This record gives sequence, structure tokens and C-alpha cells, in this order.
Amino acid sequence: MFASLTAHTTAMMPVLLAVGAGIPGAPVAKLALALALTTGIMGVITPYATGPGLAYYESGYLPSADFWRLGTIFGLIFLAALLALGVPLLMVT
Repeated sequence: MFASLTAHTTAMMPVLLAVGAGIPGAPVAKLALALALTTGIMGVITPYATGPGLAYYESGYLPSADFWRLGTIFGLIFLAALLALGVPLLMVT
């Protein structure tokens, strides 16, 4: 429940990287890339995930049901792109 992508990244990334670095033999560079790739999903899931999202949600420009529907659709698109493009990229590097 973070108010921005910056807050999410600065709070979670160091902790998760520290935990990953504590695992013997874990590829920390790949873990950092995987965590960075998932940041985009966080921004489309809910209306309060990013600063601009809240403005669109509260302005009435998009009805609430449409906002959640579009968030779900784009969240699934981002997840599919992450799995289709990001995972193979992590395997190569």
C-alpha cells in the first residue's frame, strides 16, 4: 500500500536485495533487474498506486468501474510482457 512508485521502490528494493544477497550464490544483478521490471505492474493495478492515477480516479473523468477494469487489463498486459520478455532476458544475462 504505497502512495507512489518511488516510495515503493525505495522502501522495498533495498530490503529485498539485502535478503537476496544473503542467499549464497544468488545472482544479485538478476534479482535487481527482476525487481525493477516488476515496478511497472504496481503502477497500473490500483488508482492509488501512482500520483497521476489518483487524479484520474478522483476527477470523475473515468468511472470507477472503468478505472478498475482498465487497471486489470493493463496489469495483465504488463504481466504478460514481463513473463514473455523479462524472464527470457533474465535467463540470457
